[in-house]
Amino acid sequence: MKFYVASGVSNAEKVNQAAAALEAGGHVRTYNWTTHGDVSKAPAERKREVASNESRGVAEAELVVLLLPGRFGTHAELGIALATAENKRILLWSESSAPFDGAEGFCVFYHHPAVERVVCPFEELLRLLQAI
Repeated sequence: MKFYVASGVSNAEKVNQAAAALEAGGHVRTYNWTTHGDVSKAPAERKREVASNESRGVAEAELVVLLLPGRFGTHAELGIALATAENKRILLWSESSAPFDGAEGFCVFYHHPAVERVVCPFEELLRLLQAI
């Protein structure tokens, strides 16, 4: 299965751990944005290239895993995943329920019917991903 892992740049290590758990099961990453990280200060052409690559990676994925907290890009990726939800499973993870119950960082799209909210310690998420 093809997958994409989205999150903020500060979570790049967790993104790669989640990707490794899926790759161990034979799944294939559609795009690894952690290799370039933050491109906010890059030239405009590079920003366009990265935006296109990340968009395509989300759209082509059959599984999109979003790790909270995320920033603007993570939420844009959630939107792309929802717009292409007919061909994918969308998992939205947080260590606490705060983003989902409105206590912290609420987003109504976290409650979209196509989104599976997962609240657990990160190690438990890795076990869940290894089982997919």
